[in-house]
This record gives sequence, structure tokens and C-alpha cells, in this order.
Amino acid sequence: MERDERPVGAAARELEEETGLNVDGLLYLQELKADNTIHHVFEASVVNIDEARPRSEISECRWLAYATLEELDTTQATKRIVRSFLRRL
Repeated sequence: MERDERPVGAAARELEEETGLNVDGLLYLQELKADNTIHHVFEASVVNIDEARPRSEISECRWLAYATLEELDTTQATKRIVRSFLRRL
């Protein structure tokens, strides 16, 4: 987050900067502490979902089936966040 920036503003800004996606609403879901990082987790209502593309430090954007979560090469924190979201469905 930028200095004096709120988590909701940072989430919308980062999503746009890193993927080109824009939101018309964010729902705060949870705060997750993992290692030395605090993750603020939001559910986003994306208005241009078909326009996702890698930007900034992101090397790839793609949509995956929920069932592939455990096979992903990602952090345990990310997997915990996705599992938490899936419980809401």
C-alpha cells in the first residue's frame, strides 16, 4: 500500500496496475497474516473480466478451474486465501 492509502483503494489500484482489470465494487473478506505479510483479501466485481493481461511485475494472467488449486506453484498463503473464498460458494 502507498502511504496514507486504505486497503480498498490499494486493492483496486493494484488489480488495475497488475492485470488491467477494473472494479465497480470490492467486498472486504478477511485479513490474513502469513509470515511477515498482512494480506487484505477482497472479493471484486470486475467490469472487464475478458481483458485480463499481465502488466507490471506479473508475467502471466489466466483463469483456472478451482479443482487445480493444489497443483498450483504458489504460496501457502495464496492457497489459504482461495480455499477461504471457495468455502463461501
